[in-house]
Amino acid sequence: MNGLNEATFTRLLVELKETAAVQDNILTTEQVEEQFEEYQLNEEQMALVYEYLKGAKIGVDEPVDYDAMIQGEDRKYLDMYLEELSKLPPVSDGKKEALLLSAMSGDLSVRNELTEAFLPQVVDIAKIYAGQGVLLEDLIGEGNVALAVLMDMLGSQDSAKEAEEMIAQMIMEAMENLIYENQTENEGVSEWAEKANLVMEKANALADDLLRKVTMEEVSKETGMSVEEIAEVLQATGWKIEVIDENK
Repeated sequence: MNGLNEATFTRLLVELKETAAVQDNILTTEQVEEQFEEYQLNEEQMALVYEYLKGAKIGVDEPVDYDAMIQGEDRKYLDMYLEELSKLPPVSDGKKEALLLSAMSGDLSVRNELTEAFLPQVVDIAKIYAGQGVLLEDLIGEGNVALAVLMDMLGSQDSAKEAEEMIAQMIMEAMENLIYENQTENEGVSEWAEKANLVMEKANALADDLLRKVTMEEVSKETGMSVEEIAEVLQATGWKIEVIDENK
């Protein structure tokens, strides 16, 4: 990519994503083009950038309608939660900045008010990650936990703007980690299901051929799995593959 390696390309995309997070998840065309200006990307390469932004639900020059994408249980929870948030007093940008500066200076008395001021932003960020295998309720919960933890880290920032950017970034990372953990867990379950199906299929076929129960060693040869793996599958299924003689 005209001297742009994959690592740098990824970093520049992440930077755009972080910028969008503090701009209501909207970027301007000018911001996008300036980010890659020195690399002189062609139309096809820039199309990849805009495709990434679209996939990340980041609007360019106009907002993405996240509400329209939220359906079912997520919609019910969102409506209920927003109703609860509407009972909180509104916080102006100036007030939020003042609260941030107070928290950065170590004033613990503003923690609750500052946390409440950022709750709507947690919801806005959660909408971006909705529909990726994790319930909106869990995304918001994870974001709120991250927000509470961040209250003790604001003193490390040099300005209210930096503090606000850090809050948005850390909330996003918390939600991304939750999605990743969920995907990894589902992949693990899927892998075990595939192993169990393979063991059952091969064991049944072998038992039909031999007209008797089969041993774990025989199933091991048929599946290419170790005897230990066969035993783990049997244990996980409650020893319900009856054509396998568990004692041999």
